[in-house]
Amino acid sequence: MNPLNFTLAQIEAFACVCETGTLTHAARRLKKDRSTVSELIEYLEIDLGYALFDRSTRPLRLTEAGELLWRQSRLFLHEAQAFAQVARHITGQLSARLTLCYDLFTPRDFLLRVQRELAQHQIRLEPILCERAEAEAWIEEGLADAGLFQALNRTINDRLQWRAVGSISLAVYACAGFFPAGAVSQFHLASRTQLIPFRTLPNWLTQRLQIADDVLRTNDVQMLREMLCAGNGWAFLPEHMHAETWPGVVRVDTGMGDSALSQTLVALWKPGQTGQPALAQLLATFVQTWPAAD
Repeated sequence: MNPLNFTLAQIEAFACVCETGTLTHAARRLKKDRSTVSELIEYLEIDLGYALFDRSTRPLRLTEAGELLWRQSRLFLHEAQAFAQVARHITGQLSARLTLCYDLFTPRDFLLRVQRELAQHQIRLEPILCERAEAEAWIEEGLADAGLFQALNRTINDRLQWRAVGSISLAVYACAGFFPAGAVSQFHLASRTQLIPFRTLPNWLTQRLQIADDVLRTNDVQMLREMLCAGNGWAFLPEHMHAETWPGVVRVDTGMGDSALSQTLVALWKPGQTGQPALAQLLATFVQTWPAAD
Protein backbone atom coordinates (compact mmCIF):
# COMPACT_ATOMS: atom_id res chain seq x y z
CA MET A 1 0.00 0.00 0.00
CA ASN A 2 1.36 3.38 -1.04
CA PRO A 3 1.69 5.92 1.79
CA LEU A 4 -0.78 8.83 1.89
CA ASN A 5 0.69 12.25 1.15
CA PHE A 6 -2.25 14.23 2.46
CA THR A 7 -4.08 14.61 5.75
CA LEU A 8 -7.65 14.44 6.99
CA ALA A 9 -7.47 18.19 7.73
CA GLN A 10 -6.58 18.90 4.07
CA ILE A 11 -9.47 16.83 2.75
CA GLU A 12 -11.86 18.39 5.27
CA ALA A 13 -10.74 21.90 4.21
CA PHE A 14 -11.12 21.00 0.52
CA ALA A 15 -14.65 19.65 1.00
CA CYS A 16 -15.69 22.64 3.09
CA VAL A 17 -14.47 25.15 0.48
CA CYS A 18 -16.37 23.18 -2.16
CA GLU A 19 -19.58 23.49 -0.15
CA THR A 20 -19.27 27.13 0.97
CA GLY A 21 -17.67 28.53 -2.18
CA THR A 22 -15.08 30.72 -0.41
CA LEU A 23 -12.08 30.33 1.87
CA THR A 24 -13.60 32.83 4.31
CA HIS A 25 -16.84 30.90 4.74
CA ALA A 26 -14.98 27.60 5.00
CA ALA A 27 -12.67 29.04 7.68
CA ARG A 28 -15.68 30.23 9.66
CA ARG A 29 -17.35 26.79 9.53
CA LEU A 30 -14.15 24.98 10.41
CA LYS A 31 -13.29 27.52 13.13
CA LYS A 32 -9.86 28.09 11.59
CA ASP A 33 -7.99 31.12 10.26
CA ARG A 34 -8.55 31.86 6.57
CA SER A 35 -4.81 31.62 5.97
CA THR A 36 -4.74 28.16 7.57
CA VAL A 37 -7.51 26.88 5.29
CA SER A 38 -5.74 28.41 2.27
CA GLU A 39 -2.48 26.66 3.20
CA LEU A 40 -4.23 23.32 3.67
CA ILE A 41 -5.69 23.56 0.14
CA GLU A 42 -2.39 24.72 -1.39
CA TYR A 43 -0.39 21.90 0.23
CA LEU A 44 -3.00 19.39 -0.92
CA GLU A 45 -2.69 20.64 -4.49
CA ILE A 46 1.11 20.47 -4.25
CA ASP A 47 0.94 16.88 -2.99
CA LEU A 48 -1.50 15.91 -5.75
CA GLY A 49 0.40 17.76 -8.49
CA TYR A 50 -2.59 19.61 -9.96
CA ALA A 51 -5.02 22.44 -9.13
CA LEU A 52 -8.38 21.77 -7.54
CA PHE A 53 -9.88 25.26 -7.90
CA ASP A 54 -9.97 27.91 -10.60
CA ARG A 55 -8.94 30.93 -8.53
CA SER A 56 -9.80 33.43 -11.25
CA THR A 57 -13.49 33.19 -10.37
CA ARG A 58 -15.54 34.27 -7.35
CA PRO A 59 -16.86 32.15 -5.79
CA LEU A 60 -14.14 29.62 -6.43
CA ARG A 61 -14.92 27.11 -9.13
CA LEU A 62 -13.73 23.55 -9.12
CA THR A 63 -11.50 22.27 -11.87
CA GLU A 64 -12.45 19.03 -13.62
CA ALA A 65 -10.09 17.10 -11.32
CA GLY A 66 -11.52 18.94 -8.33
CA GLU A 67 -15.07 17.88 -9.32
CA LEU A 68 -14.03 14.24 -9.28
CA LEU A 69 -12.22 14.50 -5.95
CA TRP A 70 -15.07 16.41 -4.27
CA ARG A 71 -17.37 13.39 -4.53
CA GLN A 72 -14.64 11.15 -3.17
CA SER A 73 -13.89 13.59 -0.36
CA ARG A 74 -17.50 13.42 0.88
CA LEU A 75 -17.38 9.62 0.97
CA PHE A 76 -14.04 9.77 2.72
CA LEU A 77 -15.30 12.19 5.38
CA HIS A 78 -18.40 10.08 6.02
CA GLU A 79 -16.13 7.11 6.67
CA ALA A 80 -13.91 9.24 8.90
CA GLN A 81 -16.92 10.33 10.94
CA ALA A 82 -18.02 6.71 11.33
CA PHE A 83 -14.48 5.83 12.43
CA ALA A 84 -14.51 8.64 15.00
CA GLN A 85 -17.86 7.49 16.40
CA VAL A 86 -16.61 3.94 16.85
CA ALA A 87 -13.35 5.20 18.35
CA ARG A 88 -15.20 7.29 20.95
CA HIS A 89 -17.15 4.28 22.16
CA ILE A 90 -14.49 1.62 21.80
CA THR A 91 -13.42 1.71 25.46
CA GLY A 92 -16.91 0.71 26.50
CA GLN A 93 -16.91 -2.19 24.04
CA LEU A 94 -13.54 -3.64 24.94
CA SER A 95 -13.52 -6.25 27.65
CA ALA A 96 -10.76 -7.62 29.79
CA ARG A 97 -10.32 -11.35 30.26
CA LEU A 98 -9.31 -13.08 33.49
CA THR A 99 -8.54 -16.75 34.08
CA LEU A 100 -9.57 -17.99 37.52
CA CYS A 101 -8.56 -21.42 38.79
CA TYR A 102 -10.70 -23.18 41.40
CA ASP A 103 -11.21 -26.63 42.86
CA LEU A 104 -14.15 -28.94 43.45
CA PHE A 105 -14.93 -27.37 46.86
CA THR A 106 -15.53 -23.89 45.40
CA PRO A 107 -19.25 -22.98 45.34
CA ARG A 108 -20.45 -22.93 41.74
CA ASP A 109 -23.30 -20.49 42.39
CA PHE A 110 -20.75 -18.11 43.90
CA LEU A 111 -18.58 -18.36 40.79
CA LEU A 112 -21.57 -17.69 38.55
CA ARG A 113 -22.51 -14.58 40.54
CA VAL A 114 -18.90 -13.35 40.37
CA GLN A 115 -18.94 -13.95 36.62
CA ARG A 116 -22.18 -11.99 36.19
CA GLU A 117 -20.92 -9.09 38.33
CA LEU A 118 -17.66 -8.86 36.40
CA ALA A 119 -19.58 -8.80 33.13
CA GLN A 120 -21.12 -5.52 34.32
CA HIS A 121 -17.58 -4.11 34.26
CA GLN A 122 -16.77 -5.55 30.80
CA ILE A 123 -14.58 -8.26 32.33
CA ARG A 124 -14.94 -11.80 31.01
CA LEU A 125 -14.09 -14.56 33.47
CA GLU A 126 -12.67 -17.93 32.42
CA PRO A 127 -13.18 -20.39 35.31
CA ILE A 128 -10.80 -23.36 35.13
CA LEU A 129 -11.25 -26.39 37.39
CA CYS A 130 -7.91 -27.74 38.64
CA GLU A 131 -6.02 -28.53 41.81
CA ARG A 132 -4.13 -25.95 43.84
CA ALA A 133 -0.57 -27.05 43.05
CA GLU A 134 -1.30 -26.85 39.35
CA ALA A 135 -3.01 -23.48 39.74
CA GLU A 136 -0.10 -21.98 41.68
CA ALA A 137 2.29 -22.97 38.90
CA TRP A 138 0.02 -21.44 36.28
CA ILE A 139 -0.33 -18.18 38.21
CA GLU A 140 3.46 -17.92 38.63
CA GLU A 141 3.96 -18.56 34.91
CA GLY A 142 1.31 -16.03 33.93
CA LEU A 143 -1.01 -18.67 32.47
CA ALA A 144 -3.74 -17.83 35.01
CA ASP A 145 -4.57 -14.58 36.78
CA ALA A 146 -5.90 -15.81 40.12
CA GLY A 147 -7.02 -18.84 42.10
CA LEU A 148 -9.70 -19.63 44.65
CA PHE A 149 -8.77 -22.52 46.94
CA GLN A 150 -8.83 -23.87 50.46
CA ALA A 151 -6.39 -22.15 52.79
CA LEU A 152 -3.22 -24.11 53.53
CA ASN A 153 -2.44 -22.36 56.82
CA ARG A 154 1.04 -21.56 55.62
CA THR A 155 2.97 -18.52 54.45
CA ILE A 156 3.26 -18.23 50.68
CA ASN A 157 6.19 -15.78 50.96
CA ASP A 158 6.96 -13.79 47.82
CA ARG A 159 5.71 -16.40 45.36
CA LEU A 160 2.03 -15.60 45.69
CA GLN A 161 -0.19 -13.29 47.66
CA TRP A 162 -3.44 -14.37 49.27
CA ARG A 163 -6.57 -12.97 50.85
CA ALA A 164 -9.29 -14.78 52.79
CA VAL A 165 -12.61 -14.81 50.95
CA GLY A 166 -14.90 -16.80 53.25
CA SER A 167 -15.45 -20.21 54.78
CA ILE A 168 -17.43 -23.25 53.71
CA SER A 169 -18.96 -25.94 55.90
CA LEU A 170 -18.33 -29.62 55.26
CA ALA A 171 -20.32 -32.71 56.17
CA VAL A 172 -20.02 -36.47 55.80
CA TYR A 173 -22.12 -38.08 53.07
CA ALA A 174 -22.73 -41.71 52.13
CA CYS A 175 -25.41 -43.81 50.51
CA ALA A 176 -28.25 -44.88 52.80
CA GLY A 177 -27.31 -47.96 54.84
CA PHE A 178 -23.57 -47.55 54.25
CA PHE A 179 -23.06 -47.03 58.02
CA PRO A 180 -24.98 -48.57 60.92
CA ALA A 181 -27.92 -46.55 62.29
CA GLY A 182 -27.21 -43.73 64.74
CA ALA A 183 -24.28 -41.38 65.12
CA VAL A 184 -21.25 -42.64 63.25
CA SER A 185 -17.98 -42.68 65.18
CA GLN A 186 -14.59 -41.77 63.83
CA PHE A 187 -13.71 -45.46 64.12
CA HIS A 188 -16.52 -46.33 61.68
CA LEU A 189 -15.31 -43.64 59.29
CA ALA A 190 -11.75 -44.93 59.48
CA SER A 191 -12.80 -48.52 58.85
CA ARG A 192 -14.70 -47.82 55.61
CA THR A 193 -13.48 -46.63 52.21
CA GLN A 194 -13.28 -42.86 51.92
CA LEU A 195 -13.78 -41.03 48.62
CA ILE A 196 -11.26 -38.19 48.24
CA PRO A 197 -12.39 -35.54 45.72
CA PHE A 198 -8.82 -34.48 44.88
CA ARG A 199 -6.04 -36.01 42.85
CA THR A 200 -3.44 -34.91 45.40
CA LEU A 201 -3.61 -33.32 48.84
CA PRO A 202 -0.95 -31.40 50.79
CA ASN A 203 0.02 -33.11 54.04
CA TRP A 204 -1.87 -30.74 56.33
CA LEU A 205 -5.07 -31.09 54.29
CA THR A 206 -4.65 -34.85 54.24
CA GLN A 207 -4.52 -34.79 58.04
CA ARG A 208 -7.69 -32.70 58.11
CA LEU A 209 -9.81 -34.43 55.48
CA GLN A 210 -8.52 -38.00 55.29
CA ILE A 211 -9.66 -40.32 58.08
CA ALA A 212 -9.65 -43.73 56.42
CA ASP A 213 -6.56 -45.61 55.31
CA ASP A 214 -8.43 -47.04 52.35
CA VAL A 215 -9.21 -44.21 49.92
CA LEU A 216 -10.41 -43.85 46.34
CA ARG A 217 -9.58 -40.59 44.57
CA THR A 218 -11.46 -38.73 41.86
CA ASN A 219 -11.50 -35.03 41.03
CA ASP A 220 -14.45 -35.34 38.66
CA VAL A 221 -17.76 -34.24 40.20
CA GLN A 222 -19.90 -36.58 38.13
CA MET A 223 -17.70 -39.60 38.90
CA LEU A 224 -17.70 -38.68 42.59
CA ARG A 225 -21.48 -38.55 42.57
CA GLU A 226 -21.80 -41.92 40.84
CA MET A 227 -19.31 -43.56 43.21
CA LEU A 228 -21.07 -42.13 46.26
CA CYS A 229 -24.49 -43.23 45.00
CA ALA A 230 -23.14 -46.71 44.25
CA GLY A 231 -21.86 -47.14 47.80
CA ASN A 232 -18.18 -47.20 46.82
CA GLY A 233 -17.32 -45.14 49.90
CA TRP A 234 -18.17 -42.06 51.98
CA ALA A 235 -16.90 -38.50 51.55
CA PHE A 236 -16.37 -35.15 53.23
CA LEU A 237 -18.14 -32.68 50.95
CA PRO A 238 -19.12 -29.01 51.17
CA GLU A 239 -22.72 -28.49 52.22
CA HIS A 240 -23.28 -26.20 49.27
CA MET A 241 -22.96 -29.21 46.94
CA HIS A 242 -26.24 -30.55 48.44
CA ALA A 243 -25.11 -34.14 48.09
CA GLU A 244 -28.13 -35.24 50.14
CA THR A 245 -30.23 -34.60 47.01
CA TRP A 246 -28.27 -37.18 45.02
CA PRO A 247 -30.09 -40.50 44.52
CA GLY A 248 -29.86 -42.60 47.68
CA VAL A 249 -27.28 -40.33 49.38
CA VAL A 250 -27.79 -39.09 52.94
CA ARG A 251 -25.95 -36.75 55.26
CA VAL A 252 -24.30 -38.76 58.04
CA ASP A 253 -24.45 -37.68 61.68
CA THR A 254 -20.91 -38.03 63.02
CA GLY A 255 -21.12 -36.06 66.26
CA MET A 256 -17.82 -34.37 65.32
CA GLY A 257 -19.20 -30.84 65.58
CA ASP A 258 -19.28 -28.13 62.92
CA SER A 259 -16.03 -26.46 64.02
CA ALA A 260 -14.02 -29.44 62.84
CA LEU A 261 -15.74 -29.43 59.45
CA SER A 262 -15.15 -26.00 57.98
CA GLN A 263 -12.62 -24.71 55.48
CA THR A 264 -11.47 -21.18 54.65
CA LEU A 265 -11.29 -20.24 50.99
CA VAL A 266 -8.57 -17.84 49.89
CA ALA A 267 -7.89 -15.91 46.72
CA LEU A 268 -4.38 -16.27 45.26
CA TRP A 269 -2.56 -14.01 42.82
CA LYS A 270 0.95 -13.07 41.77
CA PRO A 271 2.59 -10.22 43.73
CA GLY A 272 2.48 -6.84 42.05
CA GLN A 273 -0.58 -7.63 39.94
CA THR A 274 -3.23 -5.82 41.99
CA GLY A 275 -2.46 -2.63 40.08
CA GLN A 276 -4.29 -4.17 37.14
CA PRO A 277 -7.87 -2.82 37.20
CA ALA A 278 -9.45 -6.13 36.13
CA LEU A 279 -7.72 -8.16 38.85
CA ALA A 280 -8.48 -5.52 41.48
CA GLN A 281 -12.12 -5.69 40.43
CA LEU A 282 -12.09 -9.50 40.71
CA LEU A 283 -10.76 -9.37 44.28
CA ALA A 284 -13.31 -6.71 45.23
CA THR A 285 -16.09 -8.80 43.68
CA PHE A 286 -15.08 -11.81 45.79
CA VAL A 287 -15.69 -9.78 48.94
CA GLN A 288 -18.90 -8.18 47.67
CA THR A 289 -20.41 -11.44 46.43
CA TRP A 290 -19.58 -13.78 49.31
CA PRO A 291 -21.21 -15.67 51.02
CA ALA A 292 -22.41 -18.23 48.52
CA ALA A 293 -26.16 -18.42 48.14
CA ASP A 294 -27.96 -21.74 48.57
